[in-house]
Amino acid sequence: MGRIRTSWVAWSMGTLSTGLAVAAVGLAARNGEGPAELVANHHAIGIVTATGLALLGALIAARKPRNPLGWLMSVAALLLGVFSFTQQYAPLAVTESLPLVGLASWLATWTALPGIAITTTSGLQLFPDGRLPSRRWRPLAWLSAAAAVVPAGMMAVRAWPLRGPELAAQTFDHPAVTAIFGIGFPIVLGLSVASLAALVVRFRRSPGIERQQIKWFAYGAAIGIPLGLPAEVPFWGPILELIQPPLMFAGLGIGMFRYRLYDIDRLLNRTLVYGLLTVSLAATYVAGVLLGGRLVSGDRSNSLVVAAATLAVAAIFQPLRRAIQRAVDRRFNRRAYNAAATVEAFAGRLRQQVDPDALTAELLAVVAHTVQPTRASLWLRPAREGPRAAGPGM
Repeated sequence: MGRIRTSWVAWSMGTLSTGLAVAAVGLAARNGEGPAELVANHHAIGIVTATGLALLGALIAARKPRNPLGWLMSVAALLLGVFSFTQQYAPLAVTESLPLVGLASWLATWTALPGIAITTTSGLQLFPDGRLPSRRWRPLAWLSAAAAVVPAGMMAVRAWPLRGPELAAQTFDHPAVTAIFGIGFPIVLGLSVASLAALVVRFRRSPGIERQQIKWFAYGAAIGIPLGLPAEVPFWGPILELIQPPLMFAGLGIGMFRYRLYDIDRLLNRTLVYGLLTVSLAATYVAGVLLGGRLVSGDRSNSLVVAAATLAVAAIFQPLRRAIQRAVDRRFNRRAYNAAATVEAFAGRLRQQVDPDALTAELLAVVAHTVQPTRASLWLRPAREGPRAAGPGM
């Protein structure tokens, strides 16, 4: 019954958070804010984040109820869901004379900051087992909890007497809460950086499985975080920002539930190789077109330059890919690089060696060097005897 109740509570919180986030889309439409405006005004990022946190938090809390990470994510999702809903409901309630204007405007002023703080600090500190890396990180955990509670509490207290149509029209811009949010949010960002340092320390000390879990989370964050940096760039910035949460939640979910953990090494290798390859080929192509364009003139000649640059890029694709692959393996995957070099060298000697005893000893040495087993032995099937000659009279 305890497990059933836990799952029921987890999924109830997840359903409520998701329902509030989805309802915010409908309310935004009533406010004249279509999908494009939702993205451009950075409202969609909150809705997507609340939905992803709600589903992932419910899964973790239901399957691993002893891990506080799932419950913290569920609380953060509920706060962000409430914020997304009330942010749209409060101005709509003013224009259409709907009830609970005061409560909605009050909730919209303070629920976002603690949701952000929990996600960006405690999530990093407790991933993946729900425990801090060591006792030395307890002060950071307490500071993170204070950063999530104290500024939000101050904003809630100061906004309560002001709740109503005026507060609904201003929310974060109201003088009563602007100063507090302006101080609390940078503190949360600073604690997020310190929490990231805790994750790095955990990675350096972690054994095999936990290391792979952190790699998956880091892979999603390494791609997602840069996408959120140009958020204020017109048109493309908010769109790229919207891709950030799904990437980070995908990495976190795969790491938490240990789905195909060891595929991350291959994925990291291929991402690095093909990323460098794309940049190198693009630079080669641009350089070829620009330099060739300076040497020749005329529309027909420019077309020939573009064609020649394209052919040059196609010609160097495979050699450049192999060179980058070797460089990446040598720098980031030295063990696999050394193992491949050892096997390749043994294959070359195998064509020249004919002594079975020498081949046996060398093969065992290669296996011990590349695979590194606890023990290694070689069994050779004895050669079959030839057919017996028939006796007289047979």
